[in-house]
Amino acid sequence: MTSDSLQPETEIRQPTYDEFKKNRPVWTTSLRRGVEYAVFRFGLFLGKKLSLPQLQKMGRGVGSFAYKVLRKDRGIVEKQLELIFPELDAAQRKQWTQECFVHFGQMLFEFLSLPQIVCDEAELLEVENEEALTNAIQADKGVILLAMHSGNWELISAYAKRSGLKMKAATTNFPDPRINELIESQREHGNMEILRRGTSSAIRKLLSCLREKEVLVLAIDQDTNVLSTWVPFFGIPAKTPVGAAVFALKTGASVVSYNVIRQPNGTFRMRFETLGNFVRQHPEMEQDVYSVTRKMNLHLEQRIRENPQQWAWFHRRWRHRPTEEELQKMKELEQHEIQSSAGRTENKSPQIET
Repeated sequence: MTSDSLQPETEIRQPTYDEFKKNRPVWTTSLRRGVEYAVFRFGLFLGKKLSLPQLQKMGRGVGSFAYKVLRKDRGIVEKQLELIFPELDAAQRKQWTQECFVHFGQMLFEFLSLPQIVCDEAELLEVENEEALTNAIQADKGVILLAMHSGNWELISAYAKRSGLKMKAATTNFPDPRINELIESQREHGNMEILRRGTSSAIRKLLSCLREKEVLVLAIDQDTNVLSTWVPFFGIPAKTPVGAAVFALKTGASVVSYNVIRQPNGTFRMRFETLGNFVRQHPEMEQDVYSVTRKMNLHLEQRIRENPQQWAWFHRRWRHRPTEEELQKMKELEQHEIQSSAGRTENKSPQIET
């Protein structure tokens, strides 16, 4: 008998990580969630005991450490930066990736101190172009406040407390309901109500927010499990939530964006911008939704390009790809939008007297 005959006839294939996650014992998930919950509780304890500058310093350290050890997340950030900013060389991408990790390390620790920021340290927040939001509120049709996962977007809670405005925000559920409750306790106060997406009452509450002339905070810059359509984002087809566009078209609510950017001295600059009111312009609602969502995406692109290191590149924004049918549909909607825009431009052009 030769040594070759002792070899198995077929090679044993190692399971992929996705297969492992699907088939792993239940106790491993329970253990992982238990550890996550304990770590989060300890973090909230630190948030109450330490000052904000101390927490930010710890966050920078944790972010730098995470950059070194989280190879998969580092790869996601670098790959997406290369996709959107091909002009960057390897050294520049590495630098931006490091800055992204450090920024989000700080943001994580700032979140642990969010109630403290809301109650005691609102002076950390410099607000620009506040009249954009004020004018939208005075229109008395409700306001859709378009968020982006850039800078420290969580500080909209501090602004709601300072301004006295009633706001509701739709958020994604965390797998562990205990952590969900802890996160909500950080975000919520008398002027900010958090609505979990996917619940039976969420849509009703979101619509009632606009009917009651309140401010509804929505984000569309991530690929999530909500009703979406394919719209270009940085020139690449992206699965984009349509909730903001649908609500704007159905209610006539004004759309205003906000962006919170970290400053070198540890403070933040929040800027509001008017996107306007959107009305039906096409026979098909699908075309109107595409048109409005496209305008929103273009606006978000511009703001992200201003401070790219502070956007959430960890999120796999283009993880899904459209089917051939979906891609063809997007191209048709895009072509129709281009033609419609050209027609509107011609109609607005001044007439030349002869």
